[in-house]
Amino acid sequence: MSDVSKTLIFTLTACRVRTTVASQTTAMLMWLVLGVAAVCARRHVDTSPHRDVVTTQGTVRGYLSPDGYAYLGVPYARPPTRDRFKAPDPPPRWDGIFEATHRVSCHHATTGANCLVVNVFTPEHGTSLPVLVYIHAGGFQTGRGPHYPPSRILHKGIVVVTLNYRLGVRGFLCLGLPQASGNAGLKDQVAALYWIQRNIANFGGNPHDVTVYGTEAGAASIQILLVSDITEGLFQKVIMESGSVLSPSTLTYNPISKALDAARKFGYEDNEDRVKLLKFYQKISEKELSSLTEIFLPCVENGSYYSNTLLEDDPKSLIMQGKFRQVPMLITYTNSDDSINVDTFNTFPDNFDQLLPNNLNFESNKIRHRVAELVKEFYFENNNQNLVQKFLKYSNDLFIGYPVVKSALLHGLKNTHPVFLMRLDNNHGGRENTSKHFQNIFDYIYNKNNNKLEKERIANMLLKLWTNFIKLGSKLMISNIQ
Repeated sequence: MSDVSKTLIFTLTACRVRTTVASQTTAMLMWLVLGVAAVCARRHVDTSPHRDVVTTQGTVRGYLSPDGYAYLGVPYARPPTRDRFKAPDPPPRWDGIFEATHRVSCHHATTGANCLVVNVFTPEHGTSLPVLVYIHAGGFQTGRGPHYPPSRILHKGIVVVTLNYRLGVRGFLCLGLPQASGNAGLKDQVAALYWIQRNIANFGGNPHDVTVYGTEAGAASIQILLVSDITEGLFQKVIMESGSVLSPSTLTYNPISKALDAARKFGYEDNEDRVKLLKFYQKISEKELSSLTEIFLPCVENGSYYSNTLLEDDPKSLIMQGKFRQVPMLITYTNSDDSINVDTFNTFPDNFDQLLPNNLNFESNKIRHRVAELVKEFYFENNNQNLVQKFLKYSNDLFIGYPVVKSALLHGLKNTHPVFLMRLDNNHGGRENTSKHFQNIFDYIYNKNNNKLEKERIANMLLKLWTNFIKLGSKLMISNIQ
């Protein structure tokens, strides 16, 4: 590989990968039979401009694109109308045909508009195909499931599903009460995976061969789903890119205080009484909810009282105990991942203590300040030269590099299946802005439009790796990826 991109892949488990190699004669006969079957199949396939699929809710109509069929905006659940911070309600049913052409986002969506939808993309032909489910990035505050066809992946005979889930305060208000126990957005994701299990076979997918793939917050979501008791049987493989539940930007450790600070900006004057705080949030308008700038994140729920608890304990503790779904894992990141706009970091902050991870506990402010000084000296050498690049290095180590590698090591120690870790190095000259370079590998393998030959070559290599993992899982042969 050129200096532009160097890929390091490690297997972090003692499990030996076993493969079976057929003889050349058997392989030739097999390809001959498959080729004849494919020719016969093509003679009898009617390529219609639309295709109807029967789901558990009713008939869905998708439309032919250059790369297969697309079903956009199919509801997998409903946001609760009365208690808008609870787990989702069952999906709606309909008579007649649902025209699946709606492009929907959960960002700033109102309760009246159902943003809990999936987009399903299928190859033109095929049954019982592997399924790839994509959970988008956005720090649990923004983003949506892509609604354009993933041409590269569809051409490999894989069904792709993208999804939306509730974001921000709607998805992650955590008050420890039945009406707002927390993690509603993650419970939306679980509802989408349940919908896939019930319906994907009718779209040509195999419900027993589902790979969940997430970038940034999507990857952290997957790690939480892995340690949850309510996700058994919903997926068989995972790909986690540039995100980790160990990152300080994933969990909130003081959800009541966060909710209280946000409420006071709208005139809330009471104390931390959770019931009063809940009533306040239930009464404020959707417009006011949408204007909140506070960051609401997943939390550890109070599992002693509620049956729909998704996260009952600290994820790191559960992973270290081996209490997670035992599935093949592909964990990836790049050396310039973090989506922080470093161009705004032009002067050194007065109080570096505020840049320390929020998941560190200090016995005193004196110790916290001393640690901050040591970190500052290590990364910044106590001067403002090349400040942007230094901050980029620090933020990548803090939010991406260390948490991702640590997660891979912890999973590898306890997983009965292989755990693959890959780092893609992006070496480019000039000033680094992470929003413009390798923001995620998904962009490279999702579509085929790429003008630079080197990037196209990298994309093809990554696509082969992703495709082989999706289809082979534990039997992935790294030596074949070139």
